[in-house]
Amino acid sequence: MTTTTNASLVLVFSLTSSYAVILADFDGGGSFTEANFRDAPVTAAQVEAGGPTGNFYHLLDGAEGSGGNYVAVSTGSSTANWTNANFKMDYRAANIQADGFSIGFVNVGTHGAGPTRAGSTGLSDAEERGAYSDSIGVGFRTFNGTNATVNYNGVESTDTAYTISDGTWGSLEINMDRDASTGNVLLDAIMYTGTNSTGTATSVFNDYAIAGVTMEEFRIQVAGRTGGASMDLDIDNLDLSVTIPEPSSHLLLGLVGLCLAVRRNRR
Repeated sequence: MTTTTNASLVLVFSLTSSYAVILADFDGGGSFTEANFRDAPVTAAQVEAGGPTGNFYHLLDGAEGSGGNYVAVSTGSSTANWTNANFKMDYRAANIQADGFSIGFVNVGTHGAGPTRAGSTGLSDAEERGAYSDSIGVGFRTFNGTNATVNYNGVESTDTAYTISDGTWGSLEINMDRDASTGNVLLDAIMYTGTNSTGTATSVFNDYAIAGVTMEEFRIQVAGRTGGASMDLDIDNLDLSVTIPEPSSHLLLGLVGLCLAVRRNRR
């Protein structure tokens, strides 16, 4: 008896879905929550008129004492199984003397939906380092020069020098590509001389590798710190785009065969 099994070829195309959202433009688009975890007066952080596209948020004011000010924004939709995240923000720094700011991709499962203080789980409490457990932070320090770092779950990169203008609007972009099976992330950070990612671009991090990122649901948090000698910081137009693979079981396209065909020939 000879048995021959013929299996038809099944082609499965895994598609992706993407969405882009205005997290906060401080003109009514998007929403945000704010918090202060140090001792600066409330007036140090507020919406003001005169930004690049309308209102802006005055996050830090060095003249108003020691502040650790935070703005947290929701992504609006689930980020589960994300494979790409791209964040953009306009900013203006002035009277630069010390401290700095950070962008946090904060793990919602660990920290919830509202503002979370840096160092709340035993990591560094310096806002400009962006250290949150189970989360990714990109920090931009302005003390003793300008140095940037990437932080994941308390493990921090070496310093990378960057250039920041005093008193003029610029923008920054953080892009992360993630392997959904391993969790490995490649991170790019770019700073621009103009707003909305216009003007001359300078790479701060290029394909910086972070291994085994388990963070799924995340939100964005911008945090900054002032002290006895510090800086002013304004932010505007926080935007995010996310790419998420669709489940391949729902996307069986171009099937050459719909089932396995088994043929037995008996002789």
